[in-house]
Amino acid sequence: MSLTITRLELRDFRSYENFVVELDPQLTVLVGDNAVGKTNIIEALQLLSAGESFRKPQWTEVISWGKSESYAALRAEGDGRVLETELRIGLLGKREYKVNGKIRRRVSEVAGIIPCVLFTPDDLRLVKDSAEKRRAALDSLGVQLSPTYRNLKLEYERVLKQRNSLLRDDEGNMDVLCALTEKVISVGSTFMASRIRLFNRLNAKMSELYETLSGGERLTSRYVPSWNSSEVDLSESDIQKNLEIVSREKEADEKARRTTLFGPHRDDIEFMIESREARAYSSQGQQRTVTLAWKLAEVGVVREISGQPPLLLLDDVMSELDEGRRHSLAAFVGGAAQTVITTTNLGYFDRELVDRASVVTLS
Repeated sequence: MSLTITRLELRDFRSYENFVVELDPQLTVLVGDNAVGKTNIIEALQLLSAGESFRKPQWTEVISWGKSESYAALRAEGDGRVLETELRIGLLGKREYKVNGKIRRRVSEVAGIIPCVLFTPDDLRLVKDSAEKRRAALDSLGVQLSPTYRNLKLEYERVLKQRNSLLRDDEGNMDVLCALTEKVISVGSTFMASRIRLFNRLNAKMSELYETLSGGERLTSRYVPSWNSSEVDLSESDIQKNLEIVSREKEADEKARRTTLFGPHRDDIEFMIESREARAYSSQGQQRTVTLAWKLAEVGVVREISGQPPLLLLDDVMSELDEGRRHSLAAFVGGAAQTVITTTNLGYFDRELVDRASVVTLS
């Protein structure tokens, strides 16, 4: 069931007028100066695998200046199969995907055929940044692995938006508000149960990896619901009951603040290193090791659930890691997943890694 990307083609995609690169089945290193377009290649690969861009662009920004359309395509092979995925982006920002020549009208029909794990320097702030970043990291994994997860997330966001809009309306209909509250609770409890199950799988692998990467330190993590429970194996019915209770408790505050103050969009993930809260007490090195363990755990979860090794994209992260962590990451890449790394300096890499990689110099 394993597919490996062999070729990427870009036309009028950001800085690339016409570009083709052959990818190594294990490890490709893209080396070049800043602003040469390395990250544009990473973005294209993410769009063609995960169906999303970490840059969150206006889609017209992806089209080269003065051009009418942007085009990106990948070819993958494995187990006697060939997969060709194409993406066209027009001046109105419309995206059109094709898989083996057939139009796919929903991103969910493309995302996850070849799953993708992305690691950028921005991810190194995972521990310190807002809860939204940690939720987004978990959800990005979930939507690739399960169309059901994606649909639940989209439905919850739609209902939440409707409820927040009504809370901002001074003359909002209370009967409609009650109906939307019930919907937030019912959809939210199903979505949250799925998210917790995914987190528990990720957490088990992340703890083991952190201990190895840190030389024996112990990492524990927990999913923190909007009502701040310490339970980790909540059933969907437990979640629904708690959401019903907290929705009543938050009524007055919601009227004052005009926004929904309970539900999965208010949840968080907490990291503890040797029983100390990592956000407050950990060193920068420890925080970066947590992120590294998270990303490598994602690779394991993808393989376990989908049976397909993911594409691992590392965008200029070596320059942000110390020598020990670079060595740990280098020992992992190319083995557990097909890997594409960008860098400005090959000196960040072990000689052994460079020797086994396909090195592409961009200028």
